[in-house]
Amino acid sequence: MRILWYGLVAAVLGLGPARAGDTVTLATTAFRQAYAASFYQFDACGDDLAGRLYRNALAARLKQCPFPAEAKAQFQVWAKAQSRRSGDAIRTLIDDNGGLPIRLEGMTRTCREQIDSPEYRAVRERLDSFAAGKSGPDAVVPQQCDADAIAP
Repeated sequence: MRILWYGLVAAVLGLGPARAGDTVTLATTAFRQAYAASFYQFDACGDDLAGRLYRNALAARLKQCPFPAEAKAQFQVWAKAQSRRSGDAIRTLIDDNGGLPIRLEGMTRTCREQIDSPEYRAVRERLDSFAAGKSGPDAVVPQQCDADAIAP
């Protein structure tokens, strides 16, 4: 079981380091990390709608950034592959556990406690506003394009 969980985390967060000369990949590293982590933050706790909305907002925000067209295109290809890998890992987790876990390893609270927290509700409000067309992707992803890290 523990090996399966580490496999899920590796599939979701396993973004091998970009090569120093690969400026196209380096340009979108924070976006890739946030995209991959979103499966753990949302989907693995049963809120796959929030996960999809966040990833849509993240991709829309990336399109606003002054990255080379090649970097944006590579991100789209990578994101599709990451979605398949992460989806497979979560389905395996569900199959092996008979459902989603109550608490994900590494979390300080249960999934229910996380979803009920004021911070999570604030994220959901921004996601719902984005989904309704009331706000743009920068309301969900306010970080600068060159940020070292992006988090909901």
